[in-house]
Amino acid sequence: MTADQTSLFIERNEDGEFEIGAERLARRFGLSVDALHAMTARGQVRSSVEKGDGDDEGRWRLSFRIGNRRWRLTVRGDGMIEDDEFSIVPSGGRSV
Repeated sequence: MTADQTSLFIERNEDGEFEIGAERLARRFGLSVDALHAMTARGQVRSSVEKGDGDDEGRWRLSFRIGNRRWRLTVRGDGMIEDDEFSIVPSGGRSV
């Protein structure tokens, strides 16, 4: 798989869980890996995974939030990214 193709997929581990490496996550948020690790240690990085049902069966929504920035992906079961959204969200809320 080429680097361009890799950016279209999210890898899954042997347990079937989605995995995004620290380098990829840091790059998406414009951070160094060291800064990402420090923010994670301070509890400033939040994430969630939602499994689709009904019309969204076979899809997952992966969300990452650091401060007021959110990266949300819709991913198929094979890891192919269908939607990639990066946004600024109001602070104060607990949602990722």
